[in-house]
Amino acid sequence: MKITIAGANSFIGKRMVAIAKNQPDIELTLVVRSGSRIGKVDGAKIVECRMEDYENLGRQAGCGDVFIDLPWLGSRGADRQNPEMQKFNYECNMAAMRSMVDTGYKVLVSAGSQAEYGQCHGFISEATSLNANTEYGKYKAQIFFETTELAKKAGIRFVEPRYFSLYGPGDYEKTLIMSCIDKMKRNADVNLNECTQLWDYLYVDDAVEGVFSLCRNEKASGAYNFATGHYRQLREYVLDIKEATGSQSNVQFGVVEYKGLYIDLQPVVDRLKKDANWEYKTNFIDGIKKTADLMKL
Repeated sequence: MKITIAGANSFIGKRMVAIAKNQPDIELTLVVRSGSRIGKVDGAKIVECRMEDYENLGRQAGCGDVFIDLPWLGSRGADRQNPEMQKFNYECNMAAMRSMVDTGYKVLVSAGSQAEYGQCHGFISEATSLNANTEYGKYKAQIFFETTELAKKAGIRFVEPRYFSLYGPGDYEKTLIMSCIDKMKRNADVNLNECTQLWDYLYVDDAVEGVFSLCRNEKASGAYNFATGHYRQLREYVLDIKEATGSQSNVQFGVVEYKGLYIDLQPVVDRLKKDANWEYKTNFIDGIKKTADLMKL
């Protein structure tokens, strides 16, 4: 199976490369931004390409079976509501999808997001209406709709892993998990809001295994929620981080005002389990230990 990964230097991309190296049936082509550094990957073809040039990506990458498209600017913070930046992402990634179809790829894989659903309450399945309330989520959903039609016309498969809350080594340093690990390893005070929202965190390596399994299943197509299927209040995760790190930090809930939208995430992952023959393997405390071990003090 020849897989081309665009965004091979990203959080998810790096874990895909690490896991794919140990799967002998996978041959890799890795796409990175021009000037980016990527460590040596035995047997992999390295392609440097700016997002602005993704209309030519197929020609540069060459023929393959599976195209996994990961790059996206402004996926955090205020940039999520930046219409120009999010439109740029949409245009570049759709150009990449069209280019790879023209090159003969048989499977297209995007990087979807729970942001496509918008503000939800109750269980969220793939049948839940997409009602994004950020520019980021709106353009992610647009990628999903347009690539679905593109793949249908070409007679090939399209798979969208719709990630909820991934974590693991190399994640963005300002997420709740990464900032808590950092403070707790230093035994610093951890002051938070009430943290009563329901959330579902999935270790990134388990997600990668699920993506590869869907790529191998010739009947798998469409959107798939990626989570464990076992949601809990955020404060429970925070206390687990304290246990996993053996921290002496003083953790206080309710001392910081929460200014964002109150969103509960209760994803249903039955479709992923069935079509990928998949179950998550890494419990949260073990995942935190692995993540913390690879973080610098």
